[in-house]
Amino acid sequence: MSLEVPRPIDPSLHPLVTGNYRLATPAIEAFYELVARRLRYRIPGALIYGPPRIGKTRAIEYVRLLLARQHPKMSSYHAQCEHKPKHAEGPFFANLLEAVGDHAPHAGTSSAKRSRLSLRIRRRKQSCQSGILVVAGFCAPY
Repeated sequence: MSLEVPRPIDPSLHPLVTGNYRLATPAIEAFYELVARRLRYRIPGALIYGPPRIGKTRAIEYVRLLLARQHPKMSSYHAQCEHKPKHAEGPFFANLLEAVGDHAPHAGTSSAKRSRLSLRIRRRKQSCQSGILVVAGFCAPY
């Protein structure tokens, strides 16, 4: 007689083995609370600063997962902008278009990109049941 308990899934697929898991640090929990408070009180923006390589991208990904769980009718996007030495609308709008799933984010003039972005955001806002859109983004220093 075997004393081994049958496992419902193969142990090699466990998140700790595969490395596919996320844990909230106190800083990420505070970040989520800041975002949740801004949503609750309808405050339109926030600036979160952090030096390079401290986990801003992972924090945004984690917060987006929590938002999707807590607010399933709300949409969110994550845009990672590049820092440019000169002000350049074209690359800025291209990054945002890429974040919202545009098929050709780099095509067209800055004005055309701005119009496409505005149209996509308006359509998405109309289709999501909550009427709330969250765009999380940051610019990495060069």
